[in-house]
Amino acid sequence: ALAWLWSVDGVRPSSWDVAGVAVTLAGMAIIAYQPRT
Repeated sequence: ALAWLWSVDGVRPSSWDVAGVAVTLAGMAIIAYQPRT
């Protein structure tokens, strides 16, 4: 979504946008890489 925002719409992502991506990816990693028992 950020790549689309930057390349197509011509809007440079803010630091809050990048922070949101980092939080989202961290949440995904917690869910995807949790130990399975």
